[in-house]
Amino acid sequence: TESDPLTTTLVYFKGPAAQKTFVISHGQDSLDSDAWSGYELDRSIFALTNQSTAPPVTTDQEILYSFIKNGNDKVDGRLRLAAYLNPQADMLYFDARNRAVSINDYTLSLRRSSNAE
Repeated sequence: TESDPLTTTLVYFKGPAAQKTFVISHGQDSLDSDAWSGYELDRSIFALTNQSTAPPVTTDQEILYSFIKNGNDKVDGRLRLAAYLNPQADMLYFDARNRAVSINDYTLSLRRSSNAE
């Protein structure tokens, strides 16, 4: 909406906690007719919803995707999750020098399901 221009997800957990995640930036690139890559930069804020005075925890994450079509029924891809420290939430932010502090790589293999399944 115009009052909240960022794509946002709000999750309430069992117990006194909630997390709001917003998409800060995103983009894509069609590499050729059978390949695609994209990225998304998210910020999450996790907070207690009771009377606790604990400050919220803020995290930043970059999601990198790449996909290539292999035939009519298969797509192979890679997914990288890179986590960054946040200057409001972590004293080690400046030591990290804007580099990811955690990187997770995944290989994806997607197949079209048959109607019989």
